[in-house]
Amino acid sequence: MNPNLRLTLLVLLPLLVLIVGVLLLSSILLPFLVGLAAAYMLDPVADRLQRVGIGRTTATLLITVGLFFTIVIVLLLILPVLVTQAADLAAELPGYFEQLRERVLPMLTGLIERFNLGGNMSAEGLIRNQSGRAIEVIVNTVGGLLQSGVALLNLVALVIVTPVVTFYLLRDWDHILERVVHYVPPTYQPTVERLAAQIDEVLAGFIRGQGMVCLFLALFYSLGLWLVGLNYGLIIGLLTGVFSFIPYIGMGIGLVVGLAVAAFQFKDLLLIGLVAFVFALGQFIEGNLISPRLVGSRIHLHPVWVIFAVLAGTALFGFLGTLLAVPVAGVIGVLLRFTLERYRDSTVYTDPEKVAEPIAPPPAIRSTWKQG
Repeated sequence: MNPNLRLTLLVLLPLLVLIVGVLLLSSILLPFLVGLAAAYMLDPVADRLQRVGIGRTTATLLITVGLFFTIVIVLLLILPVLVTQAADLAAELPGYFEQLRERVLPMLTGLIERFNLGGNMSAEGLIRNQSGRAIEVIVNTVGGLLQSGVALLNLVALVIVTPVVTFYLLRDWDHILERVVHYVPPTYQPTVERLAAQIDEVLAGFIRGQGMVCLFLALFYSLGLWLVGLNYGLIIGLLTGVFSFIPYIGMGIGLVVGLAVAAFQFKDLLLIGLVAFVFALGQFIEGNLISPRLVGSRIHLHPVWVIFAVLAGTALFGFLGTLLAVPVAGVIGVLLRFTLERYRDSTVYTDPEKVAEPIAPPPAIRSTWKQG
């Protein structure tokens, strides 16, 4: 077998097995994936503690207990407010959009009748039917996001399993990596180490960098909307920040919901404008100050590819797929670039045994116009 093909299979086959395993076991994997992500993020901290003379087990215990104790305290403080706001917003949101339709309906009816856009159909009936469908789609989409947010907040049961998984993975992290490298053929170890470094760059850019960006946006939007006085501002800001890892979509849905609530709560256009300003300022700070420093170009994914990956992951694996979509897409991107690089270096592309012969110059044409 061609060495390049053998190496490509060595890399891609474990990935295929991993994808099939996730597909079959997606219903039970969330605590383990959260623990794996936590161990990955906290490994540099454990390494620093080791360098100052603290044993790996002790460092792991201190980090794990401190992290999850902090999470539990924060959840106990804000969970009741978030659950109440999420439930109230999910119940009242259809009414907001229905009132919005009733306000906009007369204007659209007038436009359709004026320009005869409805043909022989009733303009009012046309708008009612189509707007009803549009509102149903919007409400179902936002309701699904709210339900996901509530479900996420209600996953306090993860505290039972995730700390155990995090502790053992973080304690044995270096040993696990050594065992994985041990099973790689020595000939391919330099290449595998290069791939691992590229994958680590992608995952670090997303899990560590984008995670901090989402945390900042969640705090910024929640605080900003709360200061403006927007009803349900805490839950709207939190969910907008959490779903900001989806380019444009997360912020866009949060902006639409925030403005819809503001339109029926405030009579002053200035306050509605302040709600829009909070979202615009958050995007400006994130795009120009936070993301370039924390994420930069390390993910190496086009925004369109990110959106497609998130939607595809959600369709295939549900909420778990939403969480895994971007890091998996980043890893696949690294492997695809590696495969294309190997293809460019292979004989399939270069075909060195078939060297092109130089093109012979055309035969000289004897000039006879001077003769005679």
